[in-house]
Amino acid sequence: MADRKFAEAIPIYEHLVKAVPGNPGLLLNLALAEEMAGRPARAIPHFEAVLKVQPNSVPALLSLSMARLQLGQSKEAIGPLRKLIGLQPDNVNALGMLAGAELNENRFGDAAEHYRQIAAKEEGDPRAWYGLGKAYEGLASGAFEKLNKSAPQSAYVAVLLADTRLQRRQFRSAFFFYKEAQKTMPDLPGLHAGLAMVYRQTEHADWAAEEQKREGGLPAPDCKLNAAECAFLSQHFLEAVKSVSATASAETLFWATRAYNQLANLAFEHLSQLPESVQIHALKAQTFQDHRQPLEAVTEWKAALKLAPDDGQIKRELAAALFSAKDYQGVIALAEELLAQAPKEAELNYLMGASLWRSEQAEKGLPYLELAVQEDSNLLPAEAALGLALAALNKDAQGIPHLKKALALDDDGSMHYSLARAYRAAGETKLATEAMQEYQKIQKQNREVNEELAKEAEISGPSERE
Repeated sequence: MADRKFAEAIPIYEHLVKAVPGNPGLLLNLALAEEMAGRPARAIPHFEAVLKVQPNSVPALLSLSMARLQLGQSKEAIGPLRKLIGLQPDNVNALGMLAGAELNENRFGDAAEHYRQIAAKEEGDPRAWYGLGKAYEGLASGAFEKLNKSAPQSAYVAVLLADTRLQRRQFRSAFFFYKEAQKTMPDLPGLHAGLAMVYRQTEHADWAAEEQKREGGLPAPDCKLNAAECAFLSQHFLEAVKSVSATASAETLFWATRAYNQLANLAFEHLSQLPESVQIHALKAQTFQDHRQPLEAVTEWKAALKLAPDDGQIKRELAAALFSAKDYQGVIALAEELLAQAPKEAELNYLMGASLWRSEQAEKGLPYLELAVQEDSNLLPAEAALGLALAALNKDAQGIPHLKKALALDDDGSMHYSLARAYRAAGETKLATEAMQEYQKIQKQNREVNEELAKEAEISGPSERE
C-alpha cells in the first residue's frame, strides 16, 4: 500500500480478512486497496461492513461516499456524507462532496445552502461558486416550471422567455416575447428594460432610450402587497425567494424565477474573476452549448479535463459535447473508458450505442442502446436511436415500439417519417400512410409557424406596435 501497489495488496488483505473475519481495520484496508486500484464497486460492500461494526468511522464514511460518487451513485452518497458532516461539521471537502451529490440529484435548495456555506468559508473556491450558480439555475427552472404550469399564457411567462432569448442573443425572438407580454401587462417591471436592451443590441439607440425612459417612469410597487417584487427591485434576491411555496401565486413565482437567475449570474460573475479553473472552463463550455456551438464547448471541456484528468463528470460532459459535435469516434473512445467504471449507466450506454449506430456500426450499438432503455425507461433519445438502429438492420417490426415511444421528441416530423418507413417495411401499409400524413402535417405546421414568427419578430420601433 505504501508503494501504491494497490492491486498487489488486495489478495494479501483478502487472506487476512479470511484469517481474522470481522476485523474492521482489515476490512477497511481491503476496501481502500480496492478503491485505490480503481475498483470502487468491489470496495463498497467492505466499507459498508466496516460501518456496521463502527458506524462513526470517518475513513469508511468518506471513502464509501467517494466510491459511490465515482460510480455516479450520487443519491446513495448523500446519506453517508450527511453523517460524516454531522461528525465533522468543519470538513469543507465533505461538505463540497455533499453539495455536489445534491446538485446531481436535483436537490437544488439543499445544494445551494451547502455551497453558500462553503463560499462563506472559502471565498476563492471556484467549485463553490460554480456549484452555487448551477444550484440557483436549477431553482430558477423549478420556479419557472411551476409558473408555466399555472399561468402558461401569462405575461410573466412571456417576459421570462424573452429574458432567456436575450441572454442567448436571439434578439428577434426576445423582441417577439416582450411584445406579447406588453399586450396584457404593459407596466410589468423589466419589460421595457428588456426591450431597451434588444434595441441597443440591434443598433437602435433612440428606441432604446425611449424604452428605458418608460422603465424608469414606472410607479413604485406597494411593498405590503408585493414583497417579492420590492425585494427583487432592491436587489435583495434571497429575500425575494422566501415566499415561494407550493401555493405561490404566478406573480411570486415570476419574481422568484428572476431572483434565482440573478443569484446565478452573480455567482458566475464571481467565478469569472477567479484564476483559471476547471469550473471556469465548465461555465464557458455550457455557455457555448446554450448558444449551440458544440465545437467550442468541446474545446472548453478538454481544457477542464487537462486540469482534472481523473474527473469522471467532466469526461461525461465531454462525451456529450463530442456527440453534439458529431465526433462519434471521440465519444466511443471516451464512453468505453467510462463504461468500464459504470457499465449500467443509461446515458453512457446511449451515447456509446448511438455513436456506434451513427458510425454505421448498428449491430455493435444495439446492446448498449437496449441496456440504456432497460436502465432508464424515460430516456427517449435512446428509444429513438434503438428504433432507428433496428430499422437500419432490417428489424423494422422490432424497432416500431421504440420509435412510437420516442414520438414525443418529434418537433420536426422526422420521427414520424422514420416510423412510416418502418411500418411500410413491416408490411403495415395503413399505419405507414397515417404516420406519413402526420409527418406532412408537422412539416406544414412548422412552415406556417416559422413564417408567422418571422413576421411577428420583425424588430420595430416602440410606437409602431402598441
